[in-house]
Amino acid sequence: MNKSVLSGVLIGAGIAVAGGLYAGYRIMEPEEPTVVAQAPAENVDCVPEEPRDEHRIAGTAIGAVVGGAVGRDVGDRDITTAAGAAAGALAGNQIQKEIQENRAEKRGC
Repeated sequence: MNKSVLSGVLIGAGIAVAGGLYAGYRIMEPEEPTVVAQAPAENVDCVPEEPRDEHRIAGTAIGAVVGGAVGRDVGDRDITTAAGAAAGALAGNQIQKEIQENRAEKRGC
């Protein structure tokens, strides 16, 4: 199998995994009830919901796997694999952080 086919398969698998994670988060998110009319609330404290994955382990792990696979494909050496895994872990962590912050803003307080 040549490198271009392998890299295409790895990138496609990474995108599929990322899409699956995003869809899974969307399914787990509770639906917002529709409010028809609401009386003004007085002195109501809003407590934002804490993220389920506070340390963003899922994003870090998936990013490391995908980054390591791409790094291995690019350089075919241990150092490129390690560098790709580190870069992928950082990217996955930050992507999950952005998703969690966007959800918190959407819920609003």
